[in-house]
Amino acid sequence: VPNRFSYDERHVAALGAIRSLRAHQVPLDTVREVLPALLAASADGLTEAAWDSLVADGLVSGVDPAAERLLDTAREAFASHGYDGVSVGEICDAAAIAKGTFYRYFDSKDAIFVAAARSTVEAVGEALDRRGGTLSEKEALGALQSLLAPLAPLLPQAAPRELREEPRSAGIVASVAQGLAARLRPRLVSQGAIPAARKVVETVILGLVRPALGLR
Repeated sequence: VPNRFSYDERHVAALGAIRSLRAHQVPLDTVREVLPALLAASADGLTEAAWDSLVADGLVSGVDPAAERLLDTAREAFASHGYDGVSVGEICDAAAIAKGTFYRYFDSKDAIFVAAARSTVEAVGEALDRRGGTLSEKEALGALQSLLAPLAPLLPQAAPRELREEPRSAGIVASVAQGLAARLRPRLVSQGAIPAARKVVETVILGLVRPALGLR
């Protein structure tokens, strides 16, 4: 079906586990590194409790404030000024981090752009968590639109990269949609929370991205 994203309960379970790791201050890059191996341990994915145990046992640990600051700064900069309007030096200056230090974490401007686009899930998800409570579908549409709108320009910037089949950029938009649906699902009062979350996310993303791509 056109304009639909394909994901299931396994994705939801995995993204719930990622939330658990992030709650323990595990950096996104570390999460991405360990996720395939950890998911391979179970055909059904890992529960949040299992991930909590792995973190508590020290199998995954550590957080680097400099890397987090670079990523947060880059996400806001690329969303506000576009890929071509931002330099590595400007990101470093805004994050108060030496340019030489930047390359300890990211090998290029392209690398931090991709990481910044993917980190939209965490930025919006954490804002949803701070709101707390439950939401109707109508309330969720409004909440997600207001939270995602400032960062939405990252997605149309990522889409052409996917069309050019750049390996590093594969699946950015779909992974953001999947992640946002997983973060939104626990907040919905609807019993059909998974389909409802997908519908809300797809509606908001398409509504924000279409104008940027010149589509009606």
